[in-house]
Parts: sequence; C-alpha cells; structure tokens
Amino acid sequence: MGSPALALPAFAGDSILSVDGSFLVVFISIFCLVFILNRTLFKPINAVLEERERLGAGRAAEAQRMLRDAEDRLKNYEEKVRAARAESYSRFEAQRRDLLAARQQMLAEVRSEVSEKVSAARAEIAGQASAARTSLEGEARLMASSIASRILQRPVLTEGNRN
Repeated sequence: MGSPALALPAFAGDSILSVDGSFLVVFISIFCLVFILNRTLFKPINAVLEERERLGAGRAAEAQRMLRDAEDRLKNYEEKVRAARAESYSRFEAQRRDLLAARQQMLAEVRSEVSEKVSAARAEIAGQASAARTSLEGEARLMASSIASRILQRPVLTEGNRN
C-alpha cells in the first residue's frame, strides 16, 4: 500500500520508544535534577512560603486578638460610663429630693412666720382701730357739744361735763 519509506516509526526497527542505555542516563539525570532542584530551589522556596504563611496567619491571629481586646476594652469602658452616669443621676436625684425637702421646710417656716406677723399686725390694727374709735368718739362728742353750743348760743352739758 505504500512505500516502506513512508512506514510509521512505531513499526520501524529503530523506534523512539525503544528502551536502551540512553534511557537509563536520562532517567538518572532527571532523578539527580529533581534531587538537586529539591535541595537548592524547592525546599528554600517552600520554607519561605511556609514562613510567610505562618507570619501572615500569626499576624492575622494577632490582629484578631487585638481586635477582641479593643472590643473588650470598649465594652468595659461603656459599662463604666453607664455605671458612672447612673450613679451621677442617682446622686443628682438624691440632692434634688433633699433640696426640695429643704425648700418645703423653708416655705413652711416662712408661711408660719408670715401667719404670725399677719396675726400680730391684725391684732395691732384692731387695737389701733379701737383706740381710734374711742378717740374719734370723744372728739365727735366734743365737736357735737361745740356745734350745739354755737347753734344754741349757750353752753350745752355733755355726759362728760355732768359728772
């Protein structure tokens, strides 16, 4: 069917897949090359990559730890602020209650004093009114007597003059 020169190399006598001495040399060369590359290139690169991964993971873990610490401190701070605020509000309310009680007591005392002074002033005014009435009554009698004497043109006896 065709010429033997066009035959496939797999069927030829000198095949590329044939195992001979060169195969052993290539196999040993590749094995040595892998061993040398492992020692000189891959192990140092792997060590650097592992160290980098370890440091990166360590830094990430440390960052997480620092973040948790910061959150804990923030919660602690907020609790302290809340407690201090509550304490100040309770103190403020206690002072406010004390001041309101003192104010009520002062108002009661002032009302009592004012009530006493008003009672005393009313009593004094009543006394002055009584004295003024008595005085006015006497003056009114004298004036009436004087007016009656002038009108009658004679002295008029009054109750005070009869005694």
